[in-house]
Amino acid sequence: MKTPQLADALRAAVLQAAIKGELTARSSENARDLLLRIQNEKQALQAKGSLKKTKAPAPVTADEVPFDIPENWVWVRVGEIFEISSSKRVHQQDWKMSGIPFYRAREIAKLADYGEVQNELFISDDLYSKLTAITPPPQAGDFMVSGVGTLGKTYIVREGDVFYYKDASVLHVRNRYKITPQFFKYYMESDALMNQVRANSSGTTVATLTIERFNNYLIPLPPFVEQQAIVEKLSALLAEIDALDNA
Repeated sequence: MKTPQLADALRAAVLQAAIKGELTARSSENARDLLLRIQNEKQALQAKGSLKKTKAPAPVTADEVPFDIPENWVWVRVGEIFEISSSKRVHQQDWKMSGIPFYRAREIAKLADYGEVQNELFISDDLYSKLTAITPPPQAGDFMVSGVGTLGKTYIVREGDVFYYKDASVLHVRNRYKITPQFFKYYMESDALMNQVRANSSGTTVATLTIERFNNYLIPLPPFVEQQAIVEKLSALLAEIDALDNA
């Protein structure tokens, strides 16, 4: 007999173990070197005027850290390794029946879960060109994250994707420094991240994931080689769990 609750518990357990570094071997690399490289690249881009200067996130303190991680990993805030933004506003009067796909949080959630969506809203090619001339569109390897409804649903932008998205409802996470995309998506699905989302949403009339909140969430950063190893291990384990659940 199928036991969906057991399968869900197993998925949550392996995700949590993976992002704590418990399922993969340690490498000789150190994530602090990766973080330093990102910081140096940011400073160089800001000096050239290619990247807007922003207030540095507050240092991660020991009492904020939810669990121990390997010595060659480092806790960072999301805003230290990604650039989070939203879109320019598109008014309902600009919605069309065809043209460039226009995604709200519900469409991003479906893309995150299924990789495709039957979209019903569009904007004109002309409006898309005007909007993306002001704010560059998402690129392959970036992330789109639902900021309302089911919070934190994460879609990895694919090569050839052309779309626009609703301001405030969807956040664009620019992966300029090439963090392994599937590692970030797995972390977004873990209890470690979702506990932060839920904690910050309690007490509000309508739960939302804002740019400010998201920038301050914590994420454990492994070296690149370990990010990739985690993805390979998790992909295999989650496929086994799905197979058992569907047997």
